[in-house]
Amino acid sequence: MAWLGFVTLITIYWCFFLVVTTGRWGWGLLTGWLLPIFAMAISFEEGMQVNGLMVLICLALFLLCRRGLTEIRGWNIKQRKKHPVIFWTLYVIIFLLMLYSVAQAQIKGYILNIQGWGSETMPYVRLLLTILPMLVLNYFYTAQVYTGIDRSRLKEWELILLSCRCFVSHESGAEKIAKQGHYLEGINNGITYHFQLTKRTFQMLKKEKNLRLQIRTGLFGGLYIMELENPDFFKRVRRLDRKYAKGGIVFCLLVMALGVWLFWFR
Repeated sequence: MAWLGFVTLITIYWCFFLVVTTGRWGWGLLTGWLLPIFAMAISFEEGMQVNGLMVLICLALFLLCRRGLTEIRGWNIKQRKKHPVIFWTLYVIIFLLMLYSVAQAQIKGYILNIQGWGSETMPYVRLLLTILPMLVLNYFYTAQVYTGIDRSRLKEWELILLSCRCFVSHESGAEKIAKQGHYLEGINNGITYHFQLTKRTFQMLKKEKNLRLQIRTGLFGGLYIMELENPDFFKRVRRLDRKYAKGGIVFCLLVMALGVWLFWFR
């Protein structure tokens, strides 16, 4: 159990490290699937039951949601075809699995039972108030799984963009500050293509006026930039990579030391 908690803690750290390096908050939200496992590991005592099904559900959904984030340097999912039946069916299934996992973690005593599961007088108002944030959070998890399904079959093609412009959304006035992100716009055959970029990809491409990109179209029509072949792009982020590497190693060692103290010496 100690090793399970230790690995979970390192994985949580890695997700937040990716939030910093990519600028994608989805990696931070992804840790929600790991929290019940971490709570079970840190609160486990002799005589407590291990809910293996809860662990499997959380691990499986963590990997499914991760599929919608990993290895993507740029993306445009606004133009993909809408399949509301598929999306909302996934939403209901994922929410039920989330609710089961959270409820089991509370019933088994891994986390505080603030929703009152198992009590004779079920506090329905409190239950509703605590479920509402889960309903909102589940929308983002469903979107990640939906993107993962979109990426299950990809068709590769080349896109040449002219008059490229990279910008941070709130600086251009295109978005509110709360929704700031890194973007790329370019023109091909009179059509303006719009991509959201990770922070690192933005640093690579921000000086380019013309680009030749290898684009992959997903099952539902989403556009994804998966690879950048020009070696000069990577030279531009070497200093940034070294900075992240140094900071990442230092904080990783600190998190590892915390994990050793929590699970073996506390």
